Amino acid sequence: MPSGSLIALGALAAIVGVAVYLPMQRTITLLEGPTVVPNFGMDKCQRVSGPSFCDDVRIQRNLNLGFLACDPSLPYRNFAASVFDEAKMTEDGALWVYDLNKAGTPAEKLTIKGFNGPFHPSGISFAPTSEDGTPARVVILVVNHVPLEVPRVEVLYYYPARKSLVYKKTVSSEYFFAANKIAATASNMVHQLDDTPSFFVTNDHGYNLTDWKREYEEKYNLPAASLVYYNARADKAQEVGWRFQMPQALVAAEDTDSVWLTLAKGGTVDRYKSHLLSAEHQEQQVLAADTQRPITIAWPGMMNEEILHTKRVNVGIDYDLESKTLLTVSHPKWNDYVQVAKEKLQNKDSEPTKKAGFVLSKGNMYPVRVGETRPKPQKDVVVDPAEKPRRYRYQLFMEEVISHDGSEFGTPSAVAVKGDRALVSSHYEHGFLDCRI
Repeated sequence: MPSGSLIALGALAAIVGVAVYLPMQRTITLLEGPTVVPNFGMDKCQRVSGPSFCDDVRIQRNLNLGFLACDPSLPYRNFAASVFDEAKMTEDGALWVYDLNKAGTPAEKLTIKGFNGPFHPSGISFAPTSEDGTPARVVILVVNHVPLEVPRVEVLYYYPARKSLVYKKTVSSEYFFAANKIAATASNMVHQLDDTPSFFVTNDHGYNLTDWKREYEEKYNLPAASLVYYNARADKAQEVGWRFQMPQALVAAEDTDSVWLTLAKGGTVDRYKSHLLSAEHQEQQVLAADTQRPITIAWPGMMNEEILHTKRVNVGIDYDLESKTLLTVSHPKWNDYVQVAKEKLQNKDSEPTKKAGFVLSKGNMYPVRVGETRPKPQKDVVVDPAEKPRRYRYQLFMEEVISHDGSEFGTPSAVAVKGDRALVSSHYEHGFLDCRI
């Protein structure tokens, strides 16, 4: 008869086994996706020609212009799918601009005046502006993946009157070791001389390409990635969020220094907001990089304010403050997408054996009972939480608006939204989608 200690040890081993098995099984189910991907809503979209192999798309809403970060070398550096051969990255990428006022017209490729060096663009963001109408100059931030180097951020000026893109400076940090997406948020920490805003950057993995730990992170889908904040006035960066499961998209939320980010292999969309939790640990006296005078800066204390369990591999997100529209784009079958990436690595012009589709989802508010997560608490009964705040509250739910199996368009990389217009970029398609939502 086994001893009490042996029984206790066996019970502990069983508990640990279940604790490990269930999250792994949930991730496997998430990455495999549904047996069938339904097709609906594609009649709302039109394909726009011009760029190919695009990693990000963003809309500058004052100008009503879409900007895309595209790179012919992207099939050789798909870090999200852990597919890369940086020795093949020989041709530079570029930013493309698309005028939403002229729907269906091709996007235009931009050259960067005054920039010398390799350019492999990934995430894009804009400095927030309070100008009414058309700003004379827009500050654009672009994550630049240089082969076998730590990624950096290029600060560019775009002059709409001349359709001119001009290089201003490069921002580097050891904390950008796996930088992917970028988001500038409303903050008074703006460089006084060149208008560079403070910004957040996601590291899509916890370890860089040359670290042997990267292999284990990928194999076991470990939550090891991080969120980095760069203070423009201090010209310093610091990690402010940890243990993320492959963040693939980042965008500014409504509050100052708050962001939405997608955790691709976690199947969630999360909103983080900065709080001053401890002046002793968060505030720092520094010499300002712009004025060379002592200033006090505060590093963000990021707290999770909301988690949306979408049960999808979300790779793109955008939030339009004016219309309060939250939009995501997802891979319905992640494993098919990875197979496409592997085949494109061998020949980027080949026709892949798999079709990797996409799902576009929009955030909608529904009343729910306090303590529950089901929308519409009673069938055919409309409940206003303002009238019964102790029993009901509003909760955000992501609902599909467009779904496609990839036979016409797939392998999405990012989404941008303004009002009822959405742009969807793709890692491997020629062109992108302009959709009505």
